[in-house]
Amino acid sequence: MNSAVSTGHKGPEMLPSLDIRTYHGECVAHQHGFAQLVLPVRGRMEIEVQGRGACLDLSLAALVAPGAVHSQVAAVENRFLVVDCPPGWLEGATMAALMQRTYVPISASTRRLLEFADLVDSHELVACSAQLVPLLLSALARDAGQRATGMELLLAQLEANPGALWSNDAMARVAGISLSQLHKRFSGQLGETPQAWLADLRLREARKWLAQSNLPIAEIALRAGYCDQAALTRAMSRRLQTTPAAYRRDARQSG
Repeated sequence: MNSAVSTGHKGPEMLPSLDIRTYHGECVAHQHGFAQLVLPVRGRMEIEVQGRGACLDLSLAALVAPGAVHSQVAAVENRFLVVDCPPGWLEGATMAALMQRTYVPISASTRRLLEFADLVDSHELVACSAQLVPLLLSALARDAGQRATGMELLLAQLEANPGALWSNDAMARVAGISLSQLHKRFSGQLGETPQAWLADLRLREARKWLAQSNLPIAEIALRAGYCDQAALTRAMSRRLQTTPAAYRRDARQSG
């Protein structure tokens, strides 16, 4: 894939390489002789592989097979973990299973691996590639082999993009169920209404970013689905009796 800014080791060698890349604008159709996994860490990107299009976001990854013609368009801020796999790696059973799919759903456990990769610097990422790549391939193969229910797909989408405008109607459409069924499923499976569960999720996401990143609090608020920093402050004060700045300070002091 072209039109990318890379922060790590490049080019397929005897071992797979890992890069954190940012894509800009449109990249015309091209191909390469190695397999490539494109795993969203932040943002989204439109991609087409062998005539099949999709939007990659935190819930969906792409596998570009050797020789597959592909192109992409990125219009928003993004970061992707890209794994270039040399031909020898295509012979394993895990890769063979993945090669049957072009697009693979990303489970919550797989996203934890991607979050780890995004937190380490480029040198550490290269150093841990021998351990991280097999874990990623195994997790993705497991994700590819699972048939998710409508509710599982919805929860994955919510966790992948909590900052989106999630009305109850939008949730029901993703899950493929009626509004009344949506409320019954959330009440029976999660013990909350859809919007209450979403509010809890957004607060968890905000706390995670406050503790694990140096992002400005205003940006964290928007990513987590709050209209501004003041809205996040009100939510944390009401639910946790603390402010975003105090929570970040306490988290760092506690290690």
